[in-house]
Order: sequence, then C-alpha cells, then structure tokens
Amino acid sequence: MPLLQMKHICKSFSGVYANEDINLTVEKGEIHALLGENGAGKTTLMNILFGLYRADSGEIFWKDQLANFTSPKEAIAAGVGMVQQHFSLVNKMTVLDNVILNLKGNAFVLNRAAARARLVELAEKYGLQVNPDALICELSVGEQQRVEILKALYRNVELLILDEPTGVLTPQETTQFFDVLRNLKNEGYGIIIITHRMSEIMAISDRVTILRDGKQVADLVTAETNPGELSAYMIGRELNESYNIEETPKAENMLVMKHVSNDHKHHGRHKIEAIDLVIRKGEILGIAGVEGNGQKELAEVITGIQKKKSGQIILDGQDMAGKTIRERYEAGISYISEDRLSDSLITGMNIIDNLLLRDYKKLPFAKHSIVNRSAMRKNAKEKMQQYQVRASGKSGVDTQVRLLSGGNQQKLIIARELTDSAKLIIASQPTRGLDIGATEFVRQQLINQRNAGKAVMLISADLEEIMALSDRIAVLFGGKIVGVLSREEATVQKIGLLMGGISEEEEK
Repeated sequence: MPLLQMKHICKSFSGVYANEDINLTVEKGEIHALLGENGAGKTTLMNILFGLYRADSGEIFWKDQLANFTSPKEAIAAGVGMVQQHFSLVNKMTVLDNVILNLKGNAFVLNRAAARARLVELAEKYGLQVNPDALICELSVGEQQRVEILKALYRNVELLILDEPTGVLTPQETTQFFDVLRNLKNEGYGIIIITHRMSEIMAISDRVTILRDGKQVADLVTAETNPGELSAYMIGRELNESYNIEETPKAENMLVMKHVSNDHKHHGRHKIEAIDLVIRKGEILGIAGVEGNGQKELAEVITGIQKKKSGQIILDGQDMAGKTIRERYEAGISYISEDRLSDSLITGMNIIDNLLLRDYKKLPFAKHSIVNRSAMRKNAKEKMQQYQVRASGKSGVDTQVRLLSGGNQQKLIIARELTDSAKLIIASQPTRGLDIGATEFVRQQLINQRNAGKAVMLISADLEEIMALSDRIAVLFGGKIVGVLSREEATVQKIGLLMGGISEEEEK
C-alpha cells in the first residue's frame, strides 16, 4: 500500500495550468526526488498536498484513504510535514516557541523544560544545532531553515517534504543529514526532496519525478538514470558544466583588506573580525562557510552599507575610508545581494526603472535633471536581450518586476550591476532559488567578468558552485577567515572541515 498517491492533479491560475494531469506516488520507506525548473509546478503540487491550495480536479490518497486536506493543520495532523522554501516562522518568538506553536496535545500549562530538552536532543541527533532561546529575527537564513526542519521532525511526521534542505549545510552536515533521511527511510517514513543538485539526487533518492511547464515529463528510477538524462528532461538539453575559464589571474591586486572588523554590537548583526583578504585582477575568490558566519557583513562592509569598526579597505590602490555607498559604486564596486527583493529591486517599478536605480542621474539618461525616457527604454531593451531577461505578456520593458520569475529578477540585477566601469563584483548567493538553466547563465556571466580582468568575490552556500568557479577559496567561520585554499588544494573534505571550524591539524 503506497503512503501517498496523487492522481491526475490539475490546477490553473487565471486559465494557465500550473499542474496539468500530474501523478505522484510515494511508497513507505522511499526517498522521492521532485525536479523541475522555476515555475514547473513543483511547489504548487506540494502546496495542494499540504492543504494550502485546492486542486481543480484529481484525487489524493493518503495511506489508501481518500484525503482532502483543507489546511496545513489537517495535513500535519495526518502525518505530512513540509519545510517550505519561504519560511513560516514568527520572528518575535524564540526557536522553542516556534517549534511547539500549535502543537497537537499542548496542555494549558506546557512543560517547557521537557519540550526544550526534546528539541535539544533532536537538534543534536540530526546535526541541526540552533539556540532554542534565540529569537527567530536574530537568526540567519540558514539557521531559520534548520528551525523549520526541526519543527517537522518534532511532530513525528510519516511523510516529510523538504525544499532545498541542504543549501545551508556543510558537506559533513549534509552527509550526516542524509544519514538521518536514510534512517527515516529504513523506519518506513516517506520523504519528498526538492533539490537542484544532481549529485544529491543521485546520492539520496530512490525515484525521480520531473515536471516541466506544469506537466509530468518523466518518472524514473534513480539507479537507472544519470545527471545528463535528468537535465535533458528538465530543461530540454544537457547541462553545460564546463565553464569557459581562461588564463590564470593577473598579479595585480584589485581589493586589499587589512585587519577589517565591523561594529557587530548593532542588533541582529554577526561579527567579522580582523579580516585580511586579497583579490587579484582576473580572479574569482570564493567565500565558503555555513550561513550566519559573517558573509553578509563582509559584503556590506566592503560596499559601505555597514560601517567598519577598524582596518583598511583598498580598491585598485584607492583607500575606501569615508566613502559612501554611491562613491564606492562609482569607484568600481558592484553588489549582487543575497536578498534580491529586499536589497536590490523595487518590485512595484518596471524593468526600465529598476535597471537605472544606480545611474538614473547620468548621461544619456538624464541631463540637468531632465529625464531621457527614450534612452532609458533603449537601455532596457538592450539589457533584456543581452542578459536573456524574459517578461511574459506584451508589456516588455514596462513589465513590473514583481511579475517576473525569480530567475529573471536575478538576471535583471546582474544586467544592472555588471557595468563596464565595475572593477570588483561582490556576488552573494547569486544563484539561490534559480533553476539549473538560469544558474548556468549566471555563473557564466561571473566568469566572463573574471576573464575580462575584473575581480569577483563569490559568496555562496553551494560548495559545488564555489569549487567549480573559484581560483582561490577563503573559508569564513565565526566571522574570521580560517583558511585560504588554491583551486588545486581545495577538496570537499578540507573546505568542509574549515566550514565547521576544524583545521586539518585538529582533524588529524
């Protein structure tokens, strides 16, 4: 008897199918991978299962009984747990309170000590350490994801749905987490894992269902397929993982950081402490580390968003001391933020205006405060074509950014930030949430900048990405650089140990 059967599921929005005749079966003791590009219908399908959406047609059988979950509460009570890509946590409450919130069986007077002890036990068992007494608003994105996973595990679910669960884990933590999933599988639990990492799909899943444009295009046994076939089903062609990386980096330094620290006393900030870094012209320096170890602070201190407490930042021989964000941008520092919606885009504005958030005062777009809209439109059309930004419908450059997919929003930011005058590009999580086609495109754009003699700081939680693109890799732990490795020296084991704060000598 299958644990879950979804039969002929259809769901449309404004007449456009998000899911069209989808069938999905998950057995007890099975890890089932769900693949597809952004907009393929994966999240919609899982939201239907979890009671967030109602299917227009089709049936769901849960443990051989017809099920019609009308809310997540009903789904959880039945034994379906879901860790969504966009978290559902209460920012002003603690980790413990979030985990036990709305828990079935809570007494009027809750035994908080027992609940806390069980949470700590789960966290230690699964390698998902987080402070039970910390407020959610004080946690990094990675730490918040751990809380969501713990919430599901705390409820003793029978089917666990995980959306990109390893994106914030070290390789060692990922290995440990997969061991946990295999243990759950051996105990009869069903697991649906949504991930874009082919290596993880091949390593952990038993079967793979692939969606494209809302339709089910394949249902494969993992042991009988390969990454090339998976990508061909997903995007219609094999993935190109062979990037055009040209000559070795030049000898001249583009960025020099000398003993830089931030003022981390400010609420919610992580510290960076005594950072010494050099990025050469024509080089990609990867910054690896578990999220929440100072990556965002490092980027923001360089760009001027945060003030440094001490140290020196020198760009192409010019001291950045006292320079504003705009002055640093005009000196050659471009920034692709990890949070495109909060930091990089104004979603209620159109493509034209978002492309000019940096340069709206400059020629040829403005002269003596008089705006040249035709020059702005021409710029937007050229950028959209060059960076393959696609807007649905007939609006084109007038499309509001909120209507673009995540991949097209990211391409828009890159089109704006990768200017001819850019000398240093700080790219923080540039491919997060993107499908594999958009990821491939974004990575090649960064390599093109490197090949043109510019410096790139690549901050990424994706270790495969760091290792594929970087000339050298620096590892952040606790706000400090704990090691810098060349491309030849770097291995998953070495980087993973440093990400966990363990040097090679300590491991030995």
